[in-house]
Amino acid sequence: MKFQGIVLFLAGMTLLTGCASYDYDASRANLSYSGQRRVAVATWDQREYVVSGDKDPDFVGLQRTKMGIPFNVTTTSQQPLATEMTNSLILSLAGAGFTAAPVTLTPQATEGSAVFALLHDKPARALLLKVNEWKSDTLMKPTVYYDLTLNVYDGVGRKLGSKTVKGDEDLEGRVFNPSGKAKKTVPEAFRLKIEQLLNSPEIVTALK
Repeated sequence: MKFQGIVLFLAGMTLLTGCASYDYDASRANLSYSGQRRVAVATWDQREYVVSGDKDPDFVGLQRTKMGIPFNVTTTSQQPLATEMTNSLILSLAGAGFTAAPVTLTPQATEGSAVFALLHDKPARALLLKVNEWKSDTLMKPTVYYDLTLNVYDGVGRKLGSKTVKGDEDLEGRVFNPSGKAKKTVPEAFRLKIEQLLNSPEIVTALK
């Protein structure tokens, strides 16, 4: 009976945590400036475990049971994380007056092919977010691991500016329903990183 109880408990935890998901689509950063340029925007997912195929492109982190058993967390939309991050960038730029359009890249792209795709419709600027790392790991409170580089190119592919943020941060958590708390705090952490990148002097000068 004890064994059956453990099996049922684990099965229940799988149902509770195996379907955890985060929404990055609505993560709109507040820009300290405005503009009217046409900007092409893409996110280039270069997370090693996604490029290798060990994790799917919609993977965003881990949620652990009280015993520490990890389950994958995905995007709520089940779209690639790169797609949702691009949507967030477009929403942020549009809120500051820019006309932003998405460009889709595969993890197997090179920087050269990424820039070529971004310049296809002859925008005034091209914005490329390179994601070397983005994931969270949550037991009672999330830890976010990140390595993000934002590059700006002009209409002929010259790099005008670049900014990187890299590190790890412990976010606010709670004992009861930690996944519910993480569902809010992890996307908010991403929003703040995008805000930091877009408002950095290197990116502001390049976009304006």
